[in-house]
Amino acid sequence: MKKKITVILKKNLVNLGSVGSIVKVSCGYAFNYLIPCNFADLATTGRLKHYKMFLNIKQKKLNEIKGKFQILAQKLNKIAKISVKKKVGNTNQIFGSISDKEVISNILYLTGEKLDKKNLYIPNIKKIGIYSLDIILTNEMRIRIKLQVFPAFI
Repeated sequence: MKKKITVILKKNLVNLGSVGSIVKVSCGYAFNYLIPCNFADLATTGRLKHYKMFLNIKQKKLNEIKGKFQILAQKLNKIAKISVKKKVGNTNQIFGSISDKEVISNILYLTGEKLDKKNLYIPNIKKIGIYSLDIILTNEMRIRIKLQVFPAFI
């Protein structure tokens, strides 16, 4: 019997790898622990072909999404600043706070693209002024836009 066999991991394991990784392990470890606990499958030719097919599909989707994010990043880079009007008190402190919806609606108006609020990072704003707003599209793509808070006179 062989000393090592190849398995495809179904779950993240600290010592072996992440989901979908193809690793070589000893026969006993595979047949006595990994396969019965449903942590891995034997890497047969059919399963390897199936795994590679799904990997190609996943890569195509990632490339498609990356392309959309690059187009969105180009549109967002054209924005110099976003302006928001808020009621203020005597010491130039604003009433309430700047909400995600206000910023998202301004970005939608300027670019025509709708962002999720999980992509925005708005600092804690208490006074009128100019602040930096971070838009995180992916781990590699971060865009910084200026957010200007004006006093609204009624």
